[in-house]
Amino acid sequence: MPIIDMPVETLLERIARPAGDAARAGRDRGARLTIDDLVELLPKLGCELEAVAEVRQFVCAVCDKSYDRTAAQGPPLHCSHCGADFRARPETLRDAGPGRVLRLNMLAVRPDIFDPGGMARYIRGYLGIETGLREYPLRAARLRVQVDPQLHAPESLRPFIACAVVRNVRLDHATIKLVMNLQEDLHWALGRDRKLASIGVYDLDTLRGEVFHYDAVDPDGLRFVPLGLDPTDAAGALTPREILAKHKTGQAYAHLLAPLRKYPLLRDGAGTVLSLPPIINSEATRVTLRTRNFFVDVTGLSQRSVDRALNIVVTSLRELLPEVALECVLIEQVGGVVRITPDLAPTELLLDVRQAADTLGVALNAAQLGELLESMGHGVEEAGRADRLRVLVPAYRNDILHPVDLIEDAAIAYGYDQIPRELVPTFTIGAPRWIEEQSAVARRVLTGLGCHQIMTLVLTCEAAAFERWRLPPGHPLGDALRAQAVRIENPISVEQTMCRVSLCPGLLETLAANKQYDLPQQLFEIGDVCFVDPAAETGAREERHAAVALLGTHVGYADIRAIVDALAHELGRSITVRPIEHPGFIPGRVGAIGRAGDDWIGTLGEVHPEVLENYGLKHPVALFELSLARLLG
Repeated sequence: MPIIDMPVETLLERIARPAGDAARAGRDRGARLTIDDLVELLPKLGCELEAVAEVRQFVCAVCDKSYDRTAAQGPPLHCSHCGADFRARPETLRDAGPGRVLRLNMLAVRPDIFDPGGMARYIRGYLGIETGLREYPLRAARLRVQVDPQLHAPESLRPFIACAVVRNVRLDHATIKLVMNLQEDLHWALGRDRKLASIGVYDLDTLRGEVFHYDAVDPDGLRFVPLGLDPTDAAGALTPREILAKHKTGQAYAHLLAPLRKYPLLRDGAGTVLSLPPIINSEATRVTLRTRNFFVDVTGLSQRSVDRALNIVVTSLRELLPEVALECVLIEQVGGVVRITPDLAPTELLLDVRQAADTLGVALNAAQLGELLESMGHGVEEAGRADRLRVLVPAYRNDILHPVDLIEDAAIAYGYDQIPRELVPTFTIGAPRWIEEQSAVARRVLTGLGCHQIMTLVLTCEAAAFERWRLPPGHPLGDALRAQAVRIENPISVEQTMCRVSLCPGLLETLAANKQYDLPQQLFEIGDVCFVDPAAETGAREERHAAVALLGTHVGYADIRAIVDALAHELGRSITVRPIEHPGFIPGRVGAIGRAGDDWIGTLGEVHPEVLENYGLKHPVALFELSLARLLG
């Protein structure tokens, strides 16, 4: 979870000055709030308070980004926004004096409360100062952005953009710091470190024209001065490719554009570059203390992340600076489709009152539940039935996806400490499963025999499970195992398409990854393998297996047979071994492990040289694998 530094004085001020038509009693209640009240209140809202910290404030003279640093942290070494190196150029770092912040351990799903404006809105609702759905007036669009169709092509993919204009801004260093911190926090929480969404904030008064362009450009097709470089220095103008190679911020995020043949670029009507998303803004459009109007853009790979990020930015700015006016921007997309952004229309969800009451364990009627949700900033309307509510979810809430999320909000508003505590009706005493106890014994035995335990992934693929083991399609043993394999319907990777049917591939992969270490190497794993089983409730069953692999210059059949016999003896079982043919082992040096009443519970032998070559191993390997469940059964 991210650690957010929340300025104490700014937060208290915004709680005491609610925007809109809050009642005088509510304003008075907010004005009486103290830091001690916040310390008590914030944990109830799901915000873990780590400390109230005394900090020193530092300001980057290049881009005006501010930093709150404790005495233990010391001054920052470089600017995370523009890349300025404070060690090489000490004059670019200014000391702005002491401050006090709340260090909050926040949930990443609530980026709308990462800044004092959003947090104050949350607290005012919880305290009953300003409840219900907040409405933010939007002015008609005067600007539009034309999207280049090439941005939807794989070689230049970054297709989504949403924009807004914020007018009548009045800035100081503290406000600029809050805007930049919100921008960076959203990059992390919603943008997945700028991959899904990245935000740009520009001085609108430096821009020209009413039609802006979001284009795909050649990496060497133009030059502009990125944020942090001197605009009067001719050497400061770089191509997009040079920015990724030479600029500190460009180097940090170059991987986001590295696969592309064309890069996204945002320009105004006169051709002035605003930014190279998602890397860096231009120095010409930098926000300063003299800025009075913002142009805000969010670009990315996810339409939802882009839209939510813009909604959070503009609503938080309005909460932080109540005098600002929000203005829409027209986005002319591919195919002539026009979108108006930001879209602050709430999302509608139906909530079953009885389900909410049963989930919370509190007897609530529709009116009581509606009041709780309104205190969390939602709008509530009748749904035509007494047992249902139509809930209007604010456009800045990224975490409300399902009615159960509304129930969680109601629980926070009600107070988890107020929910009655009841004992469960049935008490049971937990105990380890029998197979887990026996597995622990087997682990101690194998460790005592000088083997090192490993744990490998349960998911694998056909190449690892069969082909490297000389079991191609058409081989009877390979086809039998393929028929029992549990397949993944929607695998996330070509290397994770099925559940493993054997522990042996994982052992050899581990040996291959440790070729640089001294010989001999003795590894073991005790874990589950999976097989299709129509008789099982889920259509598949798990079976506990044990496997050992020995790697060394003189390792052979006798060595692995000794470990099998020792394991069986320590577990109080007797086994038999009979010769078999297996394509993964050397002919004449492989056997089937059995026990009374069960012809086969495992295999042991010396691994075939072709299999070793498939794993890049140059020394002999002997191994065994058996079903621990069937050995002990």
